[in-house]
Amino acid sequence: MKLKTREGFTLMELMIVVAIIGLLAAVAIPKYGDLLEKANLGATLGNLAAIRSGVSIYYGSNMAYPDTIDPQVQTKMAETISTVLPFVKAKYPAANPPYGNSVTIGALTGAIPSTMGSGWFYCSADGTVFVNSTAIDIKGNPYTIY
Repeated sequence: MKLKTREGFTLMELMIVVAIIGLLAAVAIPKYGDLLEKANLGATLGNLAAIRSGVSIYYGSNMAYPDTIDPQVQTKMAETISTVLPFVKAKYPAANPPYGNSVTIGALTGAIPSTMGSGWFYCSADGTVFVNSTAIDIKGNPYTIY
């Protein structure tokens, strides 16, 4: 007597595979979102360093800090950073992200951001540049420490 051989997968085997894929997706998708935000924070910090460097170059050339870091307004800043102000790319926290490239200006020495704003904060008295937000970033640090 010859036994009949079956080919293919049973419904139970297919359901187990779908369940495993679902579990992997449930773990991977949040990790991917965190990874993207960490990349955005890294890009923001790189842009912050470029702007600070541009302010230093401006100061070295003119022996005074610019009134603003916006290259559309302060044309000499366009020579040091570029014709468009880089963005704050960070989008965390989602409720009030600092994402943007607007400029808030403080005029007192030692001024730092005092709200959960967006874009950049520039103190024209001492040439310091910050992310314009008091929010906490993805690493648990306030944006004002950078």
